[in-house]
Amino acid sequence: MSIIDLDLPDNVGQFFVSEWGIERLHPPQAESMKPIFSGINALIAIPTASGKSLIAYIAILRKLLLEDVGSKAVYIVPLKALASEKYEELSQLGKALNLTIGLGIGDSTSEAKKIDECDILVCTSEKLDSIIRNRSETMSRVSIIVADEFHLMNDSNRGPTLEINLTKLRYLKPTAQIIALSATVGNCKDLAAWLNAELIMSNWRPVALEYSTFHDLHLEPRLVQSSALSSQPSELKPPRDLLGPKSHPTWVALNDSIDEEGQLLIFVGTRKSAESEALKLSKRVIKKLSKTNPEKLEDLQSLASSIEGGRQSAMADKLVECLKGGTAFHHAGLTHGQRKAIERAFKDGRISCLTATPTLAAGVNLPARRVLVRDIKRWDDGMSRPLPVMEVRQMLGRAGRPNYDDYGEAWVLCKGTDGWELADMVSEKYFFGEVEPIISKLSGEPALRTHILSIISTGGIQHRGEIGDFLESTFLGYSTPKPILNEKIDQTINWLIQERFIRKLGLDEEYINKRADSIIDDSDDWDDTIPLWASAAKNIPGVEFYDSSPKDLPIRKSAHMKPEFGFSLASNLNNSGAWHQGHESNADGMKYEATAMGERITQLYLDPLSASVIRTGLRRAVRRMVKEIGPVTNFGLLHLATSTPDFMSLWAKNSDMDVNSKLWLKTNSVEEELLSDSNYDEMLLSNVKSAWMVEMWTLEDGIRSIEKELDVNPGDINYRVDIMEWLLHASREIILTDDVFSDEQMIEIAEIVKLLDVLRLRVRHGCKEDLLSLVNIPNVGRMRARELSKMGIRTPNDVANMTRKQISEVLKMRGWGPQLLDKIILEVSKVLTKSAKKPSKLRQDDIPLDDENKADY
Repeated sequence: MSIIDLDLPDNVGQFFVSEWGIERLHPPQAESMKPIFSGINALIAIPTASGKSLIAYIAILRKLLLEDVGSKAVYIVPLKALASEKYEELSQLGKALNLTIGLGIGDSTSEAKKIDECDILVCTSEKLDSIIRNRSETMSRVSIIVADEFHLMNDSNRGPTLEINLTKLRYLKPTAQIIALSATVGNCKDLAAWLNAELIMSNWRPVALEYSTFHDLHLEPRLVQSSALSSQPSELKPPRDLLGPKSHPTWVALNDSIDEEGQLLIFVGTRKSAESEALKLSKRVIKKLSKTNPEKLEDLQSLASSIEGGRQSAMADKLVECLKGGTAFHHAGLTHGQRKAIERAFKDGRISCLTATPTLAAGVNLPARRVLVRDIKRWDDGMSRPLPVMEVRQMLGRAGRPNYDDYGEAWVLCKGTDGWELADMVSEKYFFGEVEPIISKLSGEPALRTHILSIISTGGIQHRGEIGDFLESTFLGYSTPKPILNEKIDQTINWLIQERFIRKLGLDEEYINKRADSIIDDSDDWDDTIPLWASAAKNIPGVEFYDSSPKDLPIRKSAHMKPEFGFSLASNLNNSGAWHQGHESNADGMKYEATAMGERITQLYLDPLSASVIRTGLRRAVRRMVKEIGPVTNFGLLHLATSTPDFMSLWAKNSDMDVNSKLWLKTNSVEEELLSDSNYDEMLLSNVKSAWMVEMWTLEDGIRSIEKELDVNPGDINYRVDIMEWLLHASREIILTDDVFSDEQMIEIAEIVKLLDVLRLRVRHGCKEDLLSLVNIPNVGRMRARELSKMGIRTPNDVANMTRKQISEVLKMRGWGPQLLDKIILEVSKVLTKSAKKPSKLRQDDIPLDDENKADY
């Protein structure tokens, strides 16, 4: 199908052809056009790199430029990096077609303004959820929603938020079109039915993909996923043996890739494996290139010297060494700048091999001609477990670059004593096996308590019946028996009431009557010939249906002397043990509302359990101050934040568990400062270690020093510093919203608020309190601020009034230059000019009249 022939404005087709070089649609893209142009929902389940994004872009442009001009599109992605990638692509479209694009991944003011005004909003699930909670009117113009990487609804962290977002948007905008883009999963039909969507499934790829097992240097092709229109698979290549050391199969694979002028992407199980593998491979590549291509080594030396923070941490040292040999590692411990530089170098072909953890497979578009999955097991919940089929297929799907490669090679390394037998098992499981189904993760306690509080606080859903109806319309509700779902809902609501995040307002008789009437109206459409409970049993073996009840059949009775069919729900056995009464229909009329605390938690986007932990700790802090029975310290407040489920604590390693370790000594030294309890030693140590890391950051310890002391990567530090800043802000809001203390304790509360405010600024800038006035100046970080402070320059006024001698000393220091210093002084001058008090102007209407009584003044 030619893209020009689509029913779209002429300039759209011209853009795709002239700017992106797309003239024709691939078969699965063409098949998707029917639901897209019919305006109905669609679930597109096709392989990686087969053009899912283009389908979504066409659907968006059709809505915004033809069918619903002036409306808005929302493009949901799971990761910030992926959001930035889609934003760049859509910005090219927007510039050519006069559409504005907004990006929602943070909290900046400029971003918020763009979110309100844009035609197409690209955002993460978490940001969209926050927008719906706090500014739902932003969604009033939405006519189409795209959910990219839809299969990640199976992820326990991101999945529940995506599921809730889609359910909320279907409630808010029932006529909006939903386009879900997914990898193939085991229950695509169920997901399509939940979305009321047409299912488009295909194994077609633009680049043929050959799946092979690799063991004992023996490569055996097993399957070809072809780009041919025929359903018959392409002919397999013959097996071959590669040359090289059996002790290092990854080098053998890379060496073969370099000889064929290709790139290799290796997936490993852990960060340390990614780093060590990249270092080993780099040394071998340097040795090879020094003989065959020394000019390439010069280019790689230039690349290595340009990397961000090249000598600021041990991990950066490793990265620089890897890049000298044209290899690199990619994981969450890298800084944002380092990740972007590596991705750009790999896309440009400067790097021949990238070792990565599986997170890359769900992230940015980074294909290679050859992919090798080195580790098909990972340590999970105390044991080594095989990776899911879906995850391995996602990794292997990165092989083969459209427009660059004629084919892709997807290899799985089979390690073991019996490589042949293991290779057959791997092939059967990962190449030909069934992909796991997506299971809703919304039933987990953190997700359910967070989202039930949210819909009560900001969703306008307050009756128990409405809450049940809303959650029944989620995929959890679609796939879970109603009694089990009701039990989970009631348990969560009861917990929220006990925590005083919501309160009961009593039964709403008007709502009960209205609900009863609507049920009676709906019953007119029922088929009363077979009861609902009986129709559900039609497909059970051994169950027979009769037109009339035979009198000679025995009636089965349970232990409670009631007619029984199959299993009874445990919750219905009211006379057995501790089973409780199930959900009653009149409870549907119970009305709830969020308390002031509940509303604030929802606005802060906190897990309610995190709020409960923080509130308990801060109440202890107030009591300590009032009774003068213990200290309230910065470390105690940091530890309190790390004790919440919203903070991802660092792991306490085996060496940390030793009673004489530095971590135990630190823990014992701060025991009296802690405001929260830990259930077991490992949790206590993990939380103390995390708080210690942030404390070191605020005490101006360098990245390398923190890395060495606590064995953490720079990316981990940056990530947790961001979370800590948010949790300290949330702590401030929680103590100000808490209503248990009297006015007499306001002095202590104000003192704690001040502690939290100063600590939050110190966490943001990574400095001691005396530098806070300097680090607020643009281009002055904590390192430069400390250098100025040592010279006696401690305030913006001091910067503006530097002597010639001071300026000369500053310019001699490393990292300073005339342009930078001029820029800093200019910024300070602007701030001082604005803050300077203007002379008060005499108002003419303030001058008394001659006959006014001056005695009154």
